[in-house]
Amino acid sequence: MTLTTHAAEDAPATTSGRRAARSSLHLRKVLVPIGLGVLLLVGVGLSASVAYHNRLGVTNVDGISYMGIAREYAHGWFGDAVNAYWSPMVSWLMAPIIAVGAGPQTAFAVVNTLAVAVVLGIGGWLVWSQNHRTVPAVLFMVTAIPALMSAVSVQTPDLLVVAWMFGFLWSLRWADQALHGSRRSRIASGIVLGAVAAIGYFVKLFLLPVALGSVVLWLLLRVWSARRRREPVRHWWPVPVAAVVAFAVVIAPWVGALTVKYGEVTLGSSLSVNVGSKFDDAGRSTDWPWLPVPPNEHATTANEDFTPSVFEKGVQDNPDPDAVPPVSRPQTEPTVTKSSSLVARGTYYVEQRLLAFPYYLQKISTFAPFAAPIALLFAAALVIGVVRFRRYAFTCIVAASTLVYFIGYGMITSSSSGGGNARYYWPLFYLTAMIGALMLPAVWRLVRRRGVIRTVVACVAIAVVPVASYTQNWFGSPAPFYPSVNRTDPLQVTGPVDVPPLVALADQMKSSGALPAGSSIIGTNSRSLASIAFLTGTRAFGRSGQGYTYHSEAMLKVYADEGIRYFVQFDPASAPARDYSMAGKVVGTFGADIACTGDSSSDAAQPCRIQVIRLDG
Repeated sequence: MTLTTHAAEDAPATTSGRRAARSSLHLRKVLVPIGLGVLLLVGVGLSASVAYHNRLGVTNVDGISYMGIAREYAHGWFGDAVNAYWSPMVSWLMAPIIAVGAGPQTAFAVVNTLAVAVVLGIGGWLVWSQNHRTVPAVLFMVTAIPALMSAVSVQTPDLLVVAWMFGFLWSLRWADQALHGSRRSRIASGIVLGAVAAIGYFVKLFLLPVALGSVVLWLLLRVWSARRRREPVRHWWPVPVAAVVAFAVVIAPWVGALTVKYGEVTLGSSLSVNVGSKFDDAGRSTDWPWLPVPPNEHATTANEDFTPSVFEKGVQDNPDPDAVPPVSRPQTEPTVTKSSSLVARGTYYVEQRLLAFPYYLQKISTFAPFAAPIALLFAAALVIGVVRFRRYAFTCIVAASTLVYFIGYGMITSSSSGGGNARYYWPLFYLTAMIGALMLPAVWRLVRRRGVIRTVVACVAIAVVPVASYTQNWFGSPAPFYPSVNRTDPLQVTGPVDVPPLVALADQMKSSGALPAGSSIIGTNSRSLASIAFLTGTRAFGRSGQGYTYHSEAMLKVYADEGIRYFVQFDPASAPARDYSMAGKVVGTFGADIACTGDSSSDAAQPCRIQVIRLDG
């Protein structure tokens, strides 16, 4: 007689259940990376399509300098390419693409598409690897994709800045995890952290203080957390030391090249130029030359190097002050200048930053309406103790880096520019989206214990984040709960490639022979002229707001002295005809819908008449 117990009866079922669970877990480990990989390919593919459809245009005057420098690297003109103002990484990446025969605009599109892959790949993996939950990673990637598609065509290194931020967060997380490992792992992680920080320095000089501030804040958080748990911290020193050494070794050749070219040791000039102007209420109108010239024979515009020792070599004195529009000269004597006391300049700086702060917040909300709510909710969770550094270390590291970046640009933005360009603050979109995704499991656990209504409300609130990104960045419609957007037209993902009016105008000028390649030119709209010069292979002199004209004998003499042979006059199509007999001969008249009456980035396009005058001087 055999007795069978309940345990014996349940044993096969239990074993079978464990096998099924292991099989399900194994299948999940295979399917989840594949699913995220497919989403990565979709995001990169859509962004590449947008970049392809917009590759012909010149979207930014800064981009002309980056592409011009890349072209100099590609042709081996290294002495001209080394530049203290424009950070070199984006030009370095474009140079080999240009060298194999691609156009500069195409090269920029390729580099930005690679940056998209880095943001989605590293960002999605960082979110998934923190809790091995699929939904948070998908939430982050779906939110990021429309914004990346909207940004991929902009010819500046700002998308590369976003990509670097995620690489930096990865290296910072590795360093954080290595603090309690072996000395070898701490040194290795420190070397990687320093090397990544050096790459950030090459991407944009502003990222150097961002990296430094983020590392210092991370170490302070770690020390504070360790002291609360009575843990030793002395053995952590190899990480920051190795990071500093690696950073110095990586940047040394570049700093050496800058030192040789400019005759003094420098990390770069962009911070000193841009931050220095924030202490002086006279503004650039009195600081900068009336007629700056391209810094070398291969440069398209004088903007290729704003380093004072180079930029100020242009003509300093205006030969005909009466020809300069009143808006380009201060109406009253400045109260604070570079010669004022440190206290006066400091007080002025603080006052201006306080005036600029509302514009700064408004500018951020135009492309990331969810950034402020996520940041405030996370800060509140920290204060009340819902979020603790010990459990949410990486999320706190992301938040610390976001705070450093936010404060950093807040210190240099200005009210006169309405908070500056929105692209400077792009990382805040992706970083706050990552914070929200990282906190999603905790939020979900909390609301599920609080009833159906709170769960529904939480789902709606979470869904707002990707919906806002999609509607605002893809369709150009107002994001949820925010009344304005940067763009009003949908992204062009498919269909024919349109030729921008300015590109078509440049093609007409080239084919007609009105502007021979290699010529030196000047005109009434420096921004449009810079794009025309880049597209026609000519060299544009001057800068915006200086009142260049063809009917001043004093100005014409300066043009002749500088070798400027062509003057380009921009007028509305309906404007009366002009008499150019004093200056020279009209060699080409063209029409295009471009910005022509003003000389700023906010000018709207309108039907314009563009005339090229060959100067007789």
